[in-house]
This record gives sequence, C-alpha cells and structure tokens, in this order.
Amino acid sequence: MLAAAVLSPAPAAPIQQSGSQPVPDAVTKHTIQLPTGPLSYTAHASMIGLGPEGAPDCHMFYVAYTKDGADLGTRPVTFAFNGGPGSSTMWLHMGSLGPKRAPMNDDGSLPKPPYQAVDNQETWLDFTDVVLIDAPGTGYSRLANSAAGPRYFGVSQDIQAFTNFIRLWLTKHQRWNSPLFVAGESYGGIRGSGLSASLLRAGIAIHGFISISGTSSYLTLDGMRGNDVTYLGFLPSLAATAWYHKRLDRRFTSVEQVAKEAVAFVDNEYAAALQRGDSLTDAEKDRIAGKMSQLLGISKEYILAANLRVSEFSFFRELLRDQRLTVGRLDSRITGKEELGVGDRGSGDPSDGAITPPYTAAINDYLTRDLQIKAPYPYLNYGSVRPWEEPEGSYAETASELRFVLARNPHFRVLYACGYYDLACPFHATMYTLNHMGLDKESRSRVSFTYYPAGHMMYTEVSSRIKFHADVREFVKACLAN
Repeated sequence: MLAAAVLSPAPAAPIQQSGSQPVPDAVTKHTIQLPTGPLSYTAHASMIGLGPEGAPDCHMFYVAYTKDGADLGTRPVTFAFNGGPGSSTMWLHMGSLGPKRAPMNDDGSLPKPPYQAVDNQETWLDFTDVVLIDAPGTGYSRLANSAAGPRYFGVSQDIQAFTNFIRLWLTKHQRWNSPLFVAGESYGGIRGSGLSASLLRAGIAIHGFISISGTSSYLTLDGMRGNDVTYLGFLPSLAATAWYHKRLDRRFTSVEQVAKEAVAFVDNEYAAALQRGDSLTDAEKDRIAGKMSQLLGISKEYILAANLRVSEFSFFRELLRDQRLTVGRLDSRITGKEELGVGDRGSGDPSDGAITPPYTAAINDYLTRDLQIKAPYPYLNYGSVRPWEEPEGSYAETASELRFVLARNPHFRVLYACGYYDLACPFHATMYTLNHMGLDKESRSRVSFTYYPAGHMMYTEVSSRIKFHADVREFVKACLAN
C-alpha cells in the first residue's frame, strides 16, 4: 500500500463495523433561503445493497437532495464523494455541496465550540440535485461481514461498487434521463476518473467530472529513488506556503505571482537539474539551491543537504522551525505549535485538527436531528478499509481511464479545482498528470482548472467557497449548453 494513498487523515484505530442491519429510510422536506430566493427540497437518506441478489454483502449509505417540482428530464444530478481511501463524505456534505454546512471561521481556522450546522448559502442545490455517497465501510455504509472486504477494498473493486450504486440509484429514483455529473475529492480523483470510464462502459454517459483537490496518479505523490516527479509537483505549492507565511522577498506580492514563477522554475530549470542527478557539478547544484531558497524560504544549506529534494513532510517543520511551528498538510495556512525545535516530522497535521471537530459534531447532530436518521451504529468519519488492493507492480493511476472518456465522449468535460495551499494533492502535480495523458488539442480544450487561496478543502475559506460554487455552477451550465 502506497504511503500517499491516505490523502485524508485516519485515526490510529478506526472502528470496524460489520454485520449490522441497514439504516432505515428517512425522507424529510425542507426549504432554504438562498440569494436567488427560497428553494424547497427533499432529503432522502437511504441505502442501496450491493452483492448477491437477495443477500447483499454491502449496503452503501447516501443522502440525496432533490429540488421539489423540478423537471427530472432537465434537472442535473451530481454524485459526490470524498476519498481516503477510507474517508466518509462528510467533508463535501457539510462543507460545500449540501444545504447545511459545518461552522468554520471565515479563514478556515478552528471556531469556538459548540458546533451546530448552519445554512449553506453556497449549496450546489441551486443548480443541481446532489447525491452524497459514503464509500463501503465509511460513514453509515457497512459490509455484511469482514470476508466481503476484498470485494470492495481496492482501486478497481471500489470503482465497480460505485458504478453499481449509480446504476441502481438511477433506476430506484427514475433519473435515467437526467443530466449526470460526478464530483470527487482527494482520492476521489482516482475514483472519479476511473468511475467516469466505468460508467461509460456500462452505458451511462455523464456530462462532466469535477475533481476537487483530486489526484488520478500516485506517481506524482509517492516518491521513491529515481522518481523525482513528486518534487516537481510539490515545489510550487511549497513556494506559495512560504509566501503566505512571509518567508519570501517583498517583490512577491501575490500567491498567483509566486505560483507562476515557481512553475516556470520547475519547468525550465528544476526538472532538468533533477534529471541530471549526481552528474550535476557542485556549482550547478549551488545555483539551483540558491534559486530554491529564494522560492521556498528555507536556507540554501538545508536544500543542498537534502540533495535538492525537499519533501513536503520535511518542509512542514523546516519552514517555521525558528518559531517552533508546523504548517498544515491539508491547509498549509494553518500552523500548530511544537514542543521542540528539532526533528523532521511534526506532531500531527494542525489543519486536520482545525476541521475535524466542527465537521464531526455538525454532521452527527444534523443527520439525527434534521434528517431524522435512526442508525443502529455510529457514523464513521473514517473506516477500516485495509488491506487496500493496488494494481500489481505499478502506481495506482486512473488518468488513462479519464483519457479514454475524453477520447470517446466528445461531450464530456473535466474541471480541476485546486487550492494553492494544498500540500496533500498539489496543483502542479495535477497539471503534470494532465500534461502526460496524451490528449489531442480538442480533448484538452474540454479540461479546465480553477485555483483558490486555500487548502485541500478550499471551501473552508469563505471567499474560496463562494468562488468554488460560482465556478462549478458555470461549469455545469457550459456542459449542458453544448
């Protein structure tokens, strides 16, 4: 199992739940006041069984939000999920897509408790129905027994489970003629890219895929000797982080400027230097390290000692070591205090600590109080999905599958939403993957990027959440217009 596979943090000892009865259906009616006016909708919380007919070995939990009175033939449906693998979908559910969201400070930092869900003015319900799906073994989704794990816990198994779920959901809710979209966050990029192709092969053509801080190739995230792609992908995001924490020269005036210069350095100088490896002269190494120091805000000596290869994990500690602070992985704007000023690793991701309490409290209260769900077992933020089966002898990647859909379906579009301060799935790593998909110009023209001054969950920051909502709304509108 690749270390980078866990793109969202998991507890040390996740709760294993199996053999539990399905959660009873819960259907409730609601109205939310949006900037465009009141919107009445139905929340349908339910499960779909997968596996042998008459004796399913997995029940996948979902909450579907549908606009009341809408024309089902023209009203889009978006199937959304988080990643991990092993993460529930509470982050997208209570952060961006659903009609309620967890309360966060406007800058994405930890608010004062208690945490009660608030109306989400940026809910996607104003332009699409939304189906929030918990992957097998997460949230309220459960396996009948542990023996069923190998049938669901793996790259291809997981994609097949979601394909079967969507096919059954479309039949159950009579939505086969609705425009369809898929949205996935983090490892949801691996799942969503593969799912787009799996659905097409199953006869289900979707209009578009929204990759939210998503990856579709572990090659860009999981380093090993000889693979320098990770350093190329991370450097611009490390530079953005250094600028945010005021470690760069004053000539840098915006995160966009820093990112642009860092990308140019990577593409024009850094990649070639790493490709040279040990054949670089001392003078050449010194020159590259000097430029890296200007962009990363850490000493040239440290960079030389790291052989020009500064990992994100060492950077977490090194950038603000003199202040005994660690920067966050999911959101590098957030810092955490460290006891000591030595060591290569921090004592945990402070940005994870900022979001987990509000989201956990808000979704548990919301599911039981507002949606009136009566579950006989707890909602799992993260589930035990190990061992997770990867493709043998290679990095997990579904970029090839995404290329297949872009080549076969001329109406299909992709939107990559990226946070500048995301040190889990950095934006330039995503661009590297796209640049190596072998797309022709026409296919490439149907792929677009949007960027935000926030982290992995860009929607925790208020201005980014507003822009993210507007960007996705325009993406859906463009997909439906062509």
